[in-house]
Amino acid sequence: MHAAKLRPLLLPLLIASPLAVSTENPTAHQHGHAELQLALSGQTVELYALSPAYNLLGFEHEPRTSEEHQVVDTTIAWLHETPLINTLGLNCTIQASEVRYAFASDHNHHGSEHESENKGKHESHTDIEISQTLSCPDLDAASLLTSPMGSRFSALEHLEIAWTGPDGQGSLRLERGETSFQLGR
Repeated sequence: MHAAKLRPLLLPLLIASPLAVSTENPTAHQHGHAELQLALSGQTVELYALSPAYNLLGFEHEPRTSEEHQVVDTTIAWLHETPLINTLGLNCTIQASEVRYAFASDHNHHGSEHESENKGKHESHTDIEISQTLSCPDLDAASLLTSPMGSRFSALEHLEIAWTGPDGQGSLRLERGETSFQLGR
């Protein structure tokens, strides 16, 4: 199935998922917690990840020092270049990637209008959003998937994963140090 056809699959997951972010959701912004939502079809995966900036950068304020700017640039580049899930054979490739962070210094990294409008208002609660479209040639045969997020980001304590696809839907939680999971397909 073409990636554009998967977007409608991801929308219901985002709306119906207990992981969906809202102002009434007390877990919407918790340090140590991040969310990863997947829409699977054949060998294509559309994913959306949301994390407090603290989990990925070590801070949430606007970068102030050259070291903090370097952390932002390095992290955003890694998020653009690294599939956030993969098969055990590491065969997934990124077809499209977008990272949204209010204080990104490079014009190639997209900050949304909402983030720009609120740039100075909610510095203590800054999130990073990642969208990726992946091509995973051996996804059908994969019984186990991996995510490099837990090993890359030491402040990440829990990664909530929810998925939907032709074989059903489900969710699970990876704890600190866990990198592999099974979709239960």
